[in-house]
Amino acid sequence: MRLAFSAETVAFCLAHQLLEGSFMRAALRLLGTGLFVSVVVGACGGESDAGIDDQGVPIDDLPELYAGAVCKSVQSCFGALYSVFSGGEDCEKNYATALGDELPRLKQAIEQKKVVYDGTQVKACLAAIEKVGCNLSGEPAECTAAVDGTVEIGGDCELDAECKGSDTLCQVGAACPGKCAKKGLAGAACKRNSDCAAGLSCSETTEKCFQPAAEGAACEGGGAAPECAMGLFCLGSDDKAQKPGSCKNLTDGFSGKSGDACWFQGNPGCATDLRCIVEKVDTTTGQIDAKCGAPFGAGAACKIAIPDGCPTDQYCKVPANAFAGTCTPRPKAGEPCAKLFDDDLCGADTRCESGTCKPRQKLGGQCSTDDVCFSENCVNGGCAPSGGCK
Repeated sequence: MRLAFSAETVAFCLAHQLLEGSFMRAALRLLGTGLFVSVVVGACGGESDAGIDDQGVPIDDLPELYAGAVCKSVQSCFGALYSVFSGGEDCEKNYATALGDELPRLKQAIEQKKVVYDGTQVKACLAAIEKVGCNLSGEPAECTAAVDGTVEIGGDCELDAECKGSDTLCQVGAACPGKCAKKGLAGAACKRNSDCAAGLSCSETTEKCFQPAAEGAACEGGGAAPECAMGLFCLGSDDKAQKPGSCKNLTDGFSGKSGDACWFQGNPGCATDLRCIVEKVDTTTGQIDAKCGAPFGAGAACKIAIPDGCPTDQYCKVPANAFAGTCTPRPKAGEPCAKLFDDDLCGADTRCESGTCKPRQKLGGQCSTDDVCFSENCVNGGCAPSGGCK
């Protein structure tokens, strides 16, 4: 059978690849890098040191307090931009749920004297976390003083926390127990950023630890250069042409004003109260022209934009081979997933699994993908802990 594509179809496909491939992946990396991984989503707030006195913090209070500190840190790194991509989810709720799920294992390790917990050090730990921001220099010393393992390098372990020191983890092979080891240096195999030594990240493409690119350095370009460090954004990268971009801080990377050309041809994104709206596609060359403009109202006519220009609980639903549509409610739990190019879309606190939006699952919940688990780790059809033995 022979397939034929019109010039218009080819141009639309190229434009969709640029929008989905370049921007969406970059946005996901931007919001899921470093200490916080992808369980941290949503707006932040609260007082992480509320109710803390000199007697220390009971360990049962740790998940909620720690979540508050982490969310403040993320917000300080990304500022107003973070809420643009949060999807209406609650950062503290999500992260506290993930940590609370892991708490029974931590308490068991403390009883077995594989972990030492000092509640009097928690307040200093939380204050240090809030100051981390975009810095990937590793776990603050104040937090190691609050929670640290007793198992030396090479010793048996079931949790990362059981391994002594801030630069260690529990490496697990085919079966438990694992062995305490140093975190990976550049080039070491990894699955998540926490597998890598301080200052390094884990590449989604190669699954190797690498040194992220600094501000002003070359980035991405289909593997021609490394990804940017946390809090930076790669502007001008062309994966298909293997042309690297340049790492920009968030102020420079999202500086476009109303009416400015944006995103494509090396232009920056728009200020956080605007969206980069696709205005025209050259069906011969595939060149995309876009300008910064105001977001769209609920249920209103819309155009494809970066990021999506509809209200948080809606998305711009467009017909095939088109860039204009209508702001439409995102599907809820139990409803079929929506599609935006190749991306599956669901409402807040749900994830697309096997074509249906599903509520996020705690440990032991059924899953077929990592995304549906608060732990971001689906093993053999069930949500499993994020570190150590499963």
